[in-house]
Amino acid sequence: MVATAGGFTRAAQALHVGQPTVSTHVRSLEAHFGVELFHRRGRSVKLTPTGESLLTITRGLHGHQEEAIALLRATQNLEAGHLDLHAVGPFDVMEVLWEFRRQFPAVTTAVRLGFEDEILRGLRNFDCDVGVVGRPVDDPEWHCEFYNRHRVLVIVHANHPLAGRSSIRLEELEGCDMVLRSTFSTTRQAFDRALMEAGVTVRPVMEINSREANREAVLRGFGAGVISETEFAPASSIRTLRVSDAEIFTRAYLVCLAPRRGRPLIDTFFRTAASIEPDRRGSL
Repeated sequence: MVATAGGFTRAAQALHVGQPTVSTHVRSLEAHFGVELFHRRGRSVKLTPTGESLLTITRGLHGHQEEAIALLRATQNLEAGHLDLHAVGPFDVMEVLWEFRRQFPAVTTAVRLGFEDEILRGLRNFDCDVGVVGRPVDDPEWHCEFYNRHRVLVIVHANHPLAGRSSIRLEELEGCDMVLRSTFSTTRQAFDRALMEAGVTVRPVMEINSREANREAVLRGFGAGVISETEFAPASSIRTLRVSDAEIFTRAYLVCLAPRRGRPLIDTFFRTAASIEPDRRGSL
């Protein structure tokens, strides 16, 4: 009734009972099976994927109690369910997801890549369950945990004057033509901070919002670029250079809405990430 009426208050009116009674029944159902049936924001409610499946079973079929209980039991035991993940980059989310899927293959998952503001908006709107972002989100609205960090490398074409080197100092990039990611990129932000601290000025010749296009521009010889070590795809015409006089890293944090941290699927994903030993993270 909550789902079909569009909220707890309307459901209570339709059932001729108090709204707290309806809320108590739904909370008890969720707690008993350890599942989440509704996303709640203020007075608005939205069915979760499990809630939608349960509604399909129960709508007009009040005698199908065993089928409904079977669905909830399966979700409780992670033999069913769905998890949506949004991330700023593919590596960390796939690393955790590989371990998660190995343990719970019956849970379906979806992954979408985007910028941090899109990820946080998706979490607020319940379009995703867990996000992977590049900075700590320090606000009571959120639960945020550090996962890993990755070194930022300079990449150049094989014909570039610096191509014969394995490492460089930041000052050697002074005035260098650079192909840079957009200012939303955590790799770009980490690189810009290092340049500012070192007092080095480069010459941006192109700004690109895609790591693949950035690599392609370096391959074409437009200029040097920067990339997170885990995102580098080797090519015969590209050389990687480590910066010897600056510690430049991107970082990965797992984030979700604070009230949802204890939800079974979300909690299991966080615990799976924590179970991966730090010295194993970032290695294939």
